[in-house]
Amino acid sequence: MQIVDWLALGIILLSALIGLMLGFGKLLKMFTGGIFGIIISVVVTYFLIGVVASWPFVQALMGKLSDTMQASGSGFVKFLYRISTPKIILGIILFVIVQILRIIIVKVIKGVAEIDNPVINAFNRIGGMIIMLGVICMLALIVFQIVFWIGGDTAVSFRNYLTGALRLDWVFDNNPLRYINLKV
Repeated sequence: MQIVDWLALGIILLSALIGLMLGFGKLLKMFTGGIFGIIISVVVTYFLIGVVASWPFVQALMGKLSDTMQASGSGFVKFLYRISTPKIILGIILFVIVQILRIIIVKVIKGVAEIDNPVINAFNRIGGMIIMLGVICMLALIVFQIVFWIGGDTAVSFRNYLTGALRLDWVFDNNPLRYINLKV
């Protein structure tokens, strides 16, 4: 085994131990709170806004707001209409609803996961290990992708360092993040 194998094994065991100690409930709250929670809510809002905007009563409300804004004689209100204020208002309202639902769902799951019962406690600890290992795998894929984007000698030497190590060279070559196109 190479040094990178021992390093990867150590990171895996340490993250599994941390997940076992903290449990699923605490890790879920930690990973869905703060800035990560806001990012999650923004992404969920982005995916939901098209669905919610297609509902007939939402279309009717947005239509009435647009008509009222167009009928206004104020230049400022017409400017607000021009920048799609009804869609912005819908996005803000939906974001607030998603934030509230995210907080409620996480608190309920955390409360259930931390019930003082041997069976649930075992599932909480195993779930903590799984979520922590998933986070470590995700971080490794992100690091591999950043090295790939840097490219040049850095990527080549990094790839050579991983050669033959727990198939990490294969993971580096076949990183699923590679297929995300960030060009706009």
